[in-house]
Amino acid sequence: MERGRVRRVLTGAIAAAIVVLPCVAASIPAWLDDGISNWNRQHPESRIEFVNIRDSFVWYQMPKTEVDHTLIRERLNTIVLKNGYVPMDDEELVTTGKPPVQSGRVMAKKCWSRSFVLDLQAQANAKTTGDTSATQRQRLLTSLVCEDESVWWAAFRVAG
Repeated sequence: MERGRVRRVLTGAIAAAIVVLPCVAASIPAWLDDGISNWNRQHPESRIEFVNIRDSFVWYQMPKTEVDHTLIRERLNTIVLKNGYVPMDDEELVTTGKPPVQSGRVMAKKCWSRSFVLDLQAQANAKTTGDTSATQRQRLLTSLVCEDESVWWAAFRVAG
């Protein structure tokens, strides 16, 4: 009897949390869109194309030519670094990701992941709404570069 009551209370609490919490979809920060657009203008032979927003990541693809994963990762890291972000760690991690697919099952792919934080010096004069004192804010960015048969996938997630 007691377990049934606990289950009802928990179910109600979870339902209330779902109703109260706003659903936040991933979005593309303007600096990222501008950085990729600039890259595409300067390198029309190796364009980075927007694909979709999925699982809180903004996904792009690039044709898989004779360019290896090291160069692709370096290319994307350069776009991020030019916008005030700095790596959180000295090295990237090898992990998996699930890039979007046109049809069929979404499959996990081998990916290289890197986390960045927005340079706090650039944010030293930022103020939050209604705040009269300067505060420092952090914005985290996670990038993925995933290998597929015919394309390189790139994904970005911004939080904070």
